[in-house]
Amino acid sequence: MSTQSNVETMRKAFTEWNDCKASDIRMWEKYTTTDLRLRSLGQGQNRLDFSRARDGQTQMLEYLTELTTAFEMQHWTLKDTIAQDDRVVGIGVCAWRHRGTGKTIETPIVIICRFHDGRICEYDEFYDTAAVSAAMS
Repeated sequence: MSTQSNVETMRKAFTEWNDCKASDIRMWEKYTTTDLRLRSLGQGQNRLDFSRARDGQTQMLEYLTELTTAFEMQHWTLKDTIAQDDRVVGIGVCAWRHRGTGKTIETPIVIICRFHDGRICEYDEFYDTAAVSAAMS
């Protein structure tokens, strides 16, 4: 697959994710490999249990279930992409409302994805973990 088709896949995936407001977590199955490696800056620390490392689509769905049980998506906006070879970096902003506290957090987010045969095989996300943790208090 070409670098440009990987960019288009990332854009399509995050458009769909935003449009469904995280109500269809299974939509990610068509964009990821079965052996996906998912990592999050939170690393399961500071009450961000859902953000621990995950491997495979089954664990990705567990991550998304835990995330969407705790938070309701307000938006996930992909603003820009940078791509080279099999990697695409997505730069955006997202907002989530914590279901328990009612607090909303909006944070810049950077996603670094590696693609294999047109699907995401590695997914790393970076966001304001302190603000997310504070929204939970």
